[in-house]
Amino acid sequence: MADAQALITVWLNVEPAHDEEFNAWYDLEHLRQVAALPGFARARRYRVDDAPLKYLAWYETADETVEAAADFQHIVNNPTPWSQRMRRLYGDNRERMNFRLMRDVGRVSDTDTPWLYIVHTDIPDDIVDEYNEWYDKEHLPRLVTVPGVLRARRYTATSGNPRYLTAYELTDPDAFESPEGLLARKTPWTAKMRSLFHNTRRRMCRLVTPTVTHDNAVNGKR
Repeated sequence: MADAQALITVWLNVEPAHDEEFNAWYDLEHLRQVAALPGFARARRYRVDDAPLKYLAWYETADETVEAAADFQHIVNNPTPWSQRMRRLYGDNRERMNFRLMRDVGRVSDTDTPWLYIVHTDIPDDIVDEYNEWYDKEHLPRLVTVPGVLRARRYTATSGNPRYLTAYELTDPDAFESPEGLLARKTPWTAKMRSLFHNTRRRMCRLVTPTVTHDNAVNGKR
């Protein structure tokens, strides 16, 4: 969307004994605090049960400079008492990255989709041009025709690695294993490109906190 040309992802984990408080902090305070800042368009949260860092905060932003801006840095440097406590609980179990939007295919749903499938990978420098051409001209257009796949977006990292992130908004977590999904992924070009992926992470993320828009966060609405 025109108002969200970049992305901040924050992966976090706490011990299971603190899950309830951690989720309450995010849902009652932190997510809305961040979404209300200038440059933030919307925010939501996901969970991945089989990953080392199981919680994902997903912030769509105007551009990739928002994190470095004074407003965001103010809440980083002046955390609330509850945020201070949470920082002690998650400690080093955190990964924050910034991305710039490269491609957006499919349709924007009126409601949150319950699943987000992420492919996060590096690719050899000498085939980057072909990799981007394959994704944009063949792979994403084919995958968004699969039943249960509404939208696909591609990003490039402006900090951290792996360098490339693709996110698929799904109504069905098994969409890519359906006959239509398998057919969409079965091309010679796909086989070639996927064989060159490295440092790859694949995550099926389940929505746990619906979207908070910037306007609703500013106005205190749910």
